[in-house]
Amino acid sequence: MTTTAETLGLLPLHTLVDEQTGIIRRVRPVLTPENAPPAYTSMTAEVSNARWLGDWPADRVSLGTTFGDSRQAWIAAVAEGMERYCGNFIPADLPDHHYFTGTARELTASGRAAVGLEQLPRFADWQLERAAFPYRNLDADTPALWTACRRESDSSEVWLPASLTLLNWRQRRFRDLPRIHHLNYAGIATGQGRADATDRAVLETIERDALELWWHLDGPTRGIRPESVPGLVDAMAGCRLQYWVVEMPSEFAPCMAALVFDPDTGLYAAGFSCKNEPAEAARKAVLEAVHTWIYSQGATDADGWVFQAVDAGLMAKGLYLEHREDRQYLDDVGPGFGSVRDLGAHVQVWLDPRTHVLAERFTEPAGGLVDIAAVDDVSMPELYRRLEWAGHTVYTRELTTPDVAATGLSVVRAVVGGLVPNAPAAFAYLGCPRFTTAALERGWRETAPALPEDFTLTPPPHM
Repeated sequence: MTTTAETLGLLPLHTLVDEQTGIIRRVRPVLTPENAPPAYTSMTAEVSNARWLGDWPADRVSLGTTFGDSRQAWIAAVAEGMERYCGNFIPADLPDHHYFTGTARELTASGRAAVGLEQLPRFADWQLERAAFPYRNLDADTPALWTACRRESDSSEVWLPASLTLLNWRQRRFRDLPRIHHLNYAGIATGQGRADATDRAVLETIERDALELWWHLDGPTRGIRPESVPGLVDAMAGCRLQYWVVEMPSEFAPCMAALVFDPDTGLYAAGFSCKNEPAEAARKAVLEAVHTWIYSQGATDADGWVFQAVDAGLMAKGLYLEHREDRQYLDDVGPGFGSVRDLGAHVQVWLDPRTHVLAERFTEPAGGLVDIAAVDDVSMPELYRRLEWAGHTVYTRELTTPDVAATGLSVVRAVVGGLVPNAPAAFAYLGCPRFTTAALERGWRETAPALPEDFTLTPPPHM
């Protein structure tokens, strides 16, 4: 028997899109940029202005990309739009069974179970000592907004800070609360129901953890022969871009990193992915790298679309470095890259030729080259077993708003205790104990990394 949305009592996905009444007003194809792979396919979704309904800063535009599959690009654009729509919603009146404002000590005293603070991302002491550093580490006496979450191993309720579970949670009414985490990019996903969304969010969390460890610790890795990845050479045919794929070490699932290089413009751009199947992760990483290359072109010239958007007030001026005709952006990054406060500024840093020596991590991997078949598939049940065995607890929060839930979609935030989320270079979580554990157990260091010089502070060419 065929199961449809209607037979399940759900609205079809396309009902989210309507020019007058839809959460998404329209989804449109994007013209493939000149010199991009002809197979590169992208769609943008124009999301309704949720600020009409209150203090709800949902993104107005979302993007979906694929190699040659316009339907999947449409779905990806809609799904990303729903992530930002649901992830930015906080009700005007906070239900006590979902939200709590106070310290971890007060939370526990109220009878609620607080997450172990040692499981959460932390900054290093030398980061906190930097002049005008805006964040502090969460301790038992730090006031915060907390959200009720589910511990996936036993479905019990555990409370986590909203700074990790929501997106732009810091509304005017919370302005007196200390800043403890940067916007959490990792681990929010849309899926067909809660279980699917949870799996996708956990995979993304593992991807970002693998990236942060590999990049900041300069871990050795092995490259993947592109021709061994089914469909990849065909997907990249017909363009001038050179590209490389490497495996990012991870104990949990296949994680891939890709770099593209444009010999005509000198632009480098990277992409990253974690999937159950290594080949899928490799293709997705290259797709992400192509998208980053396209984005980077908007930051090269003073009249590029990035700076036009800043001038028009569509993007905050302070999130990007001032344009430099000479591309010497390393002169402007500040101590400890403290001026690189948004992921979008990462691509500006890589316009500076002095960063390009780091491309060797992709182009000359220490472990040589292998075929993609050398990397094993990892199923979701096995992935969860590996996380549990390593002592990493999965917490989730259902973020789906009722209007989106009517379609059967679910938006879930996953936080995996002890793993490292990604952040802009200024706010990397270099105080996480996992850096020490990974560095020593993987043989990347003989002593624990503790000082700025023990880390690569230059960000990867990705946003």
